[in-house]
Amino acid sequence: MSDFIIETSRLTKKFGSRKVVDHVDLKVKKGEIYGFLGPNGAGKTTTIRMLLGLARPTKGSIQIFGKDIRKEKLAILKKVGSLVEYPSYYGHLSAYENLEAVRILLDVPKSRIDEVLSIVRLTNDAKRPVKGFSLGMKQRLGIATALLGNPELLILDEPTNGLDPSGIIEIRELIKSMPKEHGITIVVSSHLLSEIDQMATQVGIISKGRMIFQDSISTLRAQSTSKIKLTVNDVESAWKTLLTHGYTTDLSQNNLFIENGSDEKVAEIVKSLVQNDYSIYRVEEERKSLEEIFLELTGKEGGL
Repeated sequence: MSDFIIETSRLTKKFGSRKVVDHVDLKVKKGEIYGFLGPNGAGKTTTIRMLLGLARPTKGSIQIFGKDIRKEKLAILKKVGSLVEYPSYYGHLSAYENLEAVRILLDVPKSRIDEVLSIVRLTNDAKRPVKGFSLGMKQRLGIATALLGNPELLILDEPTNGLDPSGIIEIRELIKSMPKEHGITIVVSSHLLSEIDQMATQVGIISKGRMIFQDSISTLRAQSTSKIKLTVNDVESAWKTLLTHGYTTDLSQNNLFIENGSDEKVAEIVKSLVQNDYSIYRVEEERKSLEEIFLELTGKEGGL
């Protein structure tokens, strides 16, 4: 059996002549929090809709739990929970009553309602009408609804979208806790790399419908090479002095930069500057942020 909970092959979706998803090979292992990342309009939601059987692929295959979704859709979806876009609910009903309506459809034990309310930390608000909930509480109720069927796989599309900072932290911490505490594999989509960075173990980046990166967050970080920035007086003269002593540095924005310099090389350059009576105000490491790497990979298509 495959090591992957989700495995797609050359997954493609066309609307007319336009390819919205273009030969995507998605691979999600059991127990991961997989961050599915891309600018708005990159094809994330369309891919998720195909994974959930809500849209038919133009071509390509989808295997979930080692089964072909075209042949065993119902058996697969019984073990999948999802929150796509904003959760739907009955505002005049309480959180408990909203969950009870779904529980009847899923035919799961009534005790499961209290379990999922506890997981999303809504137990104390279970009897309140949902119309009085904050957006973050409504999102947590949406996740509780997705968890009712005791899924092995949870798919969340932009779960922190529109939330204030405290709501974002609540949802993030909830997502991070679920694989370890409840054995659930999670796919979470976002256009915010900073969010994915704080909760995902693996990341896939989609741009203009194509998968352009798929690996661990640490591998993504490794694409960022560091450089040492020196702030000195009379920077142009200092740069020329270093050149005459055989040290190559870059001069940019009134600072000197040492690319991929070892500690020994940095120490030698600093010593040379001091010996030639230059004042060194600051020595610091600069590394590309994950956002900068993301923008480079996606061709600056959409901000973060």
